[in-house]
Amino acid sequence: MSTFKFAVGICAFNEEKNIRSLLQNLISDQKLPEDCRVIIVLSGCTDRTLEIVREFSAKDTRFVPVIEKTRKGKANALNTIFKEAKEFADVLVLVNADALPHPRTIPNLVSELESSKAGVVFAQPVPLDGPDGISYRIVRVIWRLHHLISVIRTPKLSGELCAIRTSCLLEIPESVVTDEPYIELAIRRQAYAVHYLPTAVVQIRCPTNIVDLLKQRRRIWIGHMQLKRTTGFTVSTSNIRNILTSVCRLKPNEAFYMLLGILLEVTAYSQAKMDSRNGNIPYVWEPIQSTKISIQVPNISPVRG
Repeated sequence: MSTFKFAVGICAFNEEKNIRSLLQNLISDQKLPEDCRVIIVLSGCTDRTLEIVREFSAKDTRFVPVIEKTRKGKANALNTIFKEAKEFADVLVLVNADALPHPRTIPNLVSELESSKAGVVFAQPVPLDGPDGISYRIVRVIWRLHHLISVIRTPKLSGELCAIRTSCLLEIPESVVTDEPYIELAIRRQAYAVHYLPTAVVQIRCPTNIVDLLKQRRRIWIGHMQLKRTTGFTVSTSNIRNILTSVCRLKPNEAFYMLLGILLEVTAYSQAKMDSRNGNIPYVWEPIQSTKISIQVPNISPVRG
């Protein structure tokens, strides 16, 4: 059991179909301590997200809603959480509003962070079962490659669920498009390690159609290009050697969807490069609508090897 005091941070925009499941998960499956604080930044919500969060905060004072009338981008929301967490906690646990951690995953991440002396420890994202189509199968291969690269090469921070020492938290410039690579860079520059705990599983919702998946990958590539241009930092999942090393570990039935994934990535990369040249930078993200659909949650085991 960790002696660290920790906070949980959630950024939410129009998550009425998912936020209740996450907040109930925090209460029933994570066994958060009484001195924990769950900081939920609600950015320009126009649906019932705020109403649902207020239902929980009225019954449990650990839930603290922070309301932004207009969306100012994820960097701004994260900076608000960082400021709140640094005032009272040793560790900040970030979790996506549409994610669901397996039971006791959060306490396990915090304990691992304390024992490992790392700056951040992150969980293994596993896509929830969705419509069994091409997009879903490509997404499964993408996340399997992320897992393999983090295990056999260099961990690439996934922000779906991670625990960070609050002493490592630095303000994120509002011009930053993708927050996870910037956080990873800031932690590595402070001479802290980035650790991956694959036995800790967080189930995530992913795009369920090719149009949305392409939109998501395009946005991610814009963020990676921006960070490389401004800092020289490249995430490990963009390294060709890492990718080739990990592709050899894929299962035979994953090969076809890997090839389709390559075509999609090349398209997304080309579009992102054009966007970057034209200054079309999505500082405030357009929501990926197919990830906002409520899905029945099965029990998914972590990927091993």
